[in-house]
Amino acid sequence: DEGFNNEAIKELHVPSLLEMLGIPYTGSNPQCLAYCYDKSLVRGIAREMDIRVPEAIFIRPEDNVYELKISFPVLVKPNFGDSSLGITQKSYAENVEQLADAIQSIRDHTGYDKPILVEEFLNGADLSVGIIGNFNEGYTILPIIEEDYSCLPKELPRICGYEAKWLPESPYWNLQSKPANLGEKLEKYIEEACLRLFERLECRDYCRFDWRLDGRGEPKLLEVNPNPGWCWDGHLAKMAKYKGMSYTTMIEEILKAAEKRLKINGENA
Repeated sequence: DEGFNNEAIKELHVPSLLEMLGIPYTGSNPQCLAYCYDKSLVRGIAREMDIRVPEAIFIRPEDNVYELKISFPVLVKPNFGDSSLGITQKSYAENVEQLADAIQSIRDHTGYDKPILVEEFLNGADLSVGIIGNFNEGYTILPIIEEDYSCLPKELPRICGYEAKWLPESPYWNLQSKPANLGEKLEKYIEEACLRLFERLECRDYCRFDWRLDGRGEPKLLEVNPNPGWCWDGHLAKMAKYKGMSYTTMIEEILKAAEKRLKINGENA
């Protein structure tokens, strides 16, 4: 589930209820979840912190005319949401006609009636970074992974979206992840930026950060996911595996991080 009644916008309702009932839980607090649900807000916070993000424009539902201040190609995505809902191969646009179709497709097929984000499309390495732990109590930065798009037909855009996660019949379903081959300086920059964002957004226990390199090899933040999936084949589990953690160990480390933060003795919990 992606939130109360499986509504992503209600993701923060469950931890809110748990806090009101005094029940401890793993993961970030409701405020952090609310921040990160809004992609444009996270972009603004990142820029304030001198962390690079893709160039973009913000399109409101009532906007019939807008000025595109960025060059094609672009990627069109819902500003609010998670699980890559609304992000498909049709989200990639190389001209005005495709852009209009992409916007309409999101509105028609997802029932999405909120602002849309149009970002410059980055064609470099597609990266994910995971953190388990807490800023002041010890944490582990998991190995950075990169999406391997070599299995895709050449005509398909290189994106890891809804089709890769939820549609087994799609060519994107066969995407694999591999350890990223980054230089030491670039890897350090990305990891330090993730730690700063982890603290600034008040993430807790576990989190995933998505980045992509532009054509010059410069890293730009795409999204922060304070509640990534714990599933055995998810990105967090893949990163943990490259760290030498079994799936069970990864779950244990997340639980231990929450217990330490909450000052719970695991043996007596």
